[in-house]
Amino acid sequence: MFILGLYEFISASYISNFFIILFLAFALICGNKEYDNSTETCCNGTVTSKLNLDNLYSIACCKDQTYDTRWELCCDGVLHTDKSRDTHNCSGTNVYRLKQENGNLFTNSHLDRTTVSDDTKAKRFLRVCGVANKYDPKQNMCCNGTLYPFNVDISCCDNAVYNKRTQLCCGGQLRPRSVLNESVECCGTSPYNSKESLCCNGCLYENKNPEKYHCCGSKPYTFYKDMCCKSEVYEWSDKSLCCGNRTYNRDLQYCFNKQEILDIHESKCNGVKYDTRESVCCGDTTLHPYSNNQRCCGFEIFDRRSHDCVYHHIVTKGNSWCNTEGEYNTTTHACCEGHRKEKTGKSWLCCGKDMINYNVEDCCGGKSFNIRNHQCCSGQILKMEDVCCSGQRLNQTTQVCCGKTLFRKQEIVQKSASYHDKCCPTLGGGVSYDSVNFVCNYNDTVVNKSLLDPLCKGQRYDPKKDLCCNSKLFKNALKDGWSCCHPSASIYNSKKHVCCSGVRKKGKSCRKPRNRIRCPRRCKLKKLNLKRYCKRFLSNTGRFEVIRNIRRLIKRSKSCRCVYAERQKKTCKGKQCVSIKKVIGISVEEENTTTLYIKRKKENFVKRVCKQV
Repeated sequence: MFILGLYEFISASYISNFFIILFLAFALICGNKEYDNSTETCCNGTVTSKLNLDNLYSIACCKDQTYDTRWELCCDGVLHTDKSRDTHNCSGTNVYRLKQENGNLFTNSHLDRTTVSDDTKAKRFLRVCGVANKYDPKQNMCCNGTLYPFNVDISCCDNAVYNKRTQLCCGGQLRPRSVLNESVECCGTSPYNSKESLCCNGCLYENKNPEKYHCCGSKPYTFYKDMCCKSEVYEWSDKSLCCGNRTYNRDLQYCFNKQEILDIHESKCNGVKYDTRESVCCGDTTLHPYSNNQRCCGFEIFDRRSHDCVYHHIVTKGNSWCNTEGEYNTTTHACCEGHRKEKTGKSWLCCGKDMINYNVEDCCGGKSFNIRNHQCCSGQILKMEDVCCSGQRLNQTTQVCCGKTLFRKQEIVQKSASYHDKCCPTLGGGVSYDSVNFVCNYNDTVVNKSLLDPLCKGQRYDPKKDLCCNSKLFKNALKDGWSCCHPSASIYNSKKHVCCSGVRKKGKSCRKPRNRIRCPRRCKLKKLNLKRYCKRFLSNTGRFEVIRNIRRLIKRSKSCRCVYAERQKKTCKGKQCVSIKKVIGISVEEENTTTLYIKRKKENFVKRVCKQV
């Protein structure tokens, strides 16, 4: 188990650091130097700057020097100035001017419109070899201005023709290929086996297996034991990282601007090194003594307990900054487009350069308007009776407004007839129509209402017999006296049910029944009057509480009584008034105490009755 755990630990650490080392190994190296691909280029081991050229994307290499492909031409390592590829072409190391016929140039990079066969109309474009020898690249090959029959095994090396199966072209020189189809490549002017040896910037290292070795500049290194920092090789460590061509301990140091190694508590301010525990740099130029309560505001430092930084200005805590008038108190003033204005109330806010009362007015394009009789339409103030459509005032006599859809924006459409009042947003353009006799269906087409059958979610129905409730169809529901219970998709019979906010309930009213106290069966045998209860129990060991869970108490108690209160009808109308008994509470006897459980509303009534007794 110990060996297995050790193996898993080593494997995990190896895999996690493998990608870091692999990334560092492929830095941009030219010869023994590092170069920036955005401003420099590498030509055969020599770094050349691009900054003196006006177009960085038309730069190419011609042996050891760079050239602009727009104005120069490279022919087998020989650079020709003032020769554009549009007007000249190469023949070996020489250059010649292209022949022009009827304004069209014939070149090996620009294709000729002449076809080989007019019968088949095959568009096989021709190229030029030498001065004026046109040829089909699928049938011939051009080498140093001479045509050769096309062969997949034949190629051109500098000015000589060679067989790719038996020879190898390395830097313009022919080398014999020892074994057929072997993994042979060129390293400078020498061939080598790419599976057994390693080539680093033209330097050949034999018996260095590429599966174990990588290149670090022009040096080989074992990527799982060492690490490459640009062109320098160092021993690998899980705490080491690269900073340029040097390494540093990531627990104690860091790489400043990818150039310099500094301690973890150090930094630089305007090129001066300082200790971050003692100083703070404001604006990358000014050093100030460090304190826990001090912060930077531009180039200055302030105490955050008493001040704030607003728009790179130090102000008193709670205040703000107005560009033209300086610091101001936010509770009494506001800054409206650089002008300090006094607040009249909480609803007074900025509108342009002025303060307005937003309870009465509103802001539209920096101007105030009365919200009772005006409206805002994309920065324009319109009257309330006007219609705003697509940010413009709609002329209601000659125009209609087409609303916004998934594929179209809101737009103004001219009326086809003066009585049209709606718009149907069709794909080809909005169409006006009369909403009294026509309708715009789901296909965005105008249809006469008389031609439409009533539909309930795509199903036809008879509105005299059937019911359609929230897109749900009920056949023959009207005959049986049913109605829709909105907003749900259910129905109810008004003789038996009531509709309460989309829910069908039995009864005649949606109001909840009163929560009355009911006398349990166990307590009905022992009835008690409230006045008698006050005399017998409340004066000695009795008390009363608000009812919570009376059933639990009844089960635990030995005896219980229902307490009634007698009251008389207020409207007797000449008849003899009859007293009505009503349950007011339940008395529960437990051990030596008797508790009367009542409703909260009856609490004052019980106190008043018991005081009278």
